[in-house]
Amino acid sequence: MKNMVPILILLFLSYSMAAQEPLRLTAESSVAFAIKRNKELLAARFLVQEAEGRAHGTGRLPNPELETEAAVGRDFEGRVMAGVLQRFPLTGRLRFERELSDLDVRIARLEVSEKEWQLGVATRKAFYELVAAREAVAVCVSQADLAVAFTKSLAEGVDAGFRSKLDLQEAKLSESTLRAKVESLRVLEMEASARLGECLGLAAESVFVVNESLTLPGSIPEARPAGKRADLELAELLLRSGETSVSLSQATRWEDVGVGLFVEGERFRDDPTGIEPEALAGVKFQIPLPLWQNGSGKVAEKIASRQRLNAQCESLRFHVRNQVLLNHRILALRFRSAEQFGSNVLSAARDHIRESETAYARGEVDIQSVFRARERLGEIEFADIEARKAYFLAYAEWMGVLGRSNL
Repeated sequence: MKNMVPILILLFLSYSMAAQEPLRLTAESSVAFAIKRNKELLAARFLVQEAEGRAHGTGRLPNPELETEAAVGRDFEGRVMAGVLQRFPLTGRLRFERELSDLDVRIARLEVSEKEWQLGVATRKAFYELVAAREAVAVCVSQADLAVAFTKSLAEGVDAGFRSKLDLQEAKLSESTLRAKVESLRVLEMEASARLGECLGLAAESVFVVNESLTLPGSIPEARPAGKRADLELAELLLRSGETSVSLSQATRWEDVGVGLFVEGERFRDDPTGIEPEALAGVKFQIPLPLWQNGSGKVAEKIASRQRLNAQCESLRFHVRNQVLLNHRILALRFRSAEQFGSNVLSAARDHIRESETAYARGEVDIQSVFRARERLGEIEFADIEARKAYFLAYAEWMGVLGRSNL
């Protein structure tokens, strides 16, 4: 037993270290992980079990009815009756009920698929938001490090007597500003990490290692039509359910008929012979007549509902076609914008800062020119990150409208 204690301690420590190990993610693995672990999605999957439970008892005959009757008079005269009544539909109501319950199960599954699809889009966006936030922190840290090195060289110049103390104060102020900005960007990174963790069904303090960067591809994907979209499939299935509901409402205009068997025993006095017993057996029918409640109003309601679902389905198809076209155009514009920053604007800003620092070292410009160039470079570097993030968010939207967010 004493030898088991160190082993248990080692197992506990190894489990704790494994639990705290950072989760390595890409955009695709994030989506796959979220679909398996998201809390809301796990709850939504019970909708399918609920629909299956409802379908289990649908489309069956109603339970038979037991009928009894007894009447007692003087001298043990009386009557006793017992019978069984079973109701049967005159139409194909049970078949339509079974078909409708099967459609309800499929609708529930598609509702879960739609939630998975929406979660995939949200998770992909949250992943790119986190990558962009970390790149922004890295850029700001790099700017702060350069500011520290520049401040150090100015301090050495002040000690040597050929640099101004005001310039040094300005450099220190710029350095402090950048360090404060790093901390504010870390807050944004923490918020982005928490949003991704919520999509993945993990705690806010979970640690992620992103194995993907916001590097632009060589070109944008080619335009293509939408594939399987859960919302469109759901709309089409709801339309089928509406058509079945019309058939069911027409089938229920005639209520079920009842067919029963009964036996009856009777004792009665028949003078002058006395008490005479008698036994009877028979068949009973119950046929409701649809005179006042003929179901025409319900049929009209279901027909109108089917027409509404058909119009909604057509509207959604039109909306999806427009979405696919629009989002691909937006994707192309975002790509060109991000490409301009990366290939032209950012490289020009870096060249400008190098030239400004060289000119300041030669005494050709004042330090304010250097600070303005540094500030401008910082703005452009952050704008470059935002442009690339906008492209990848547009890519996530485009993948979503194609219905391929969880592939």
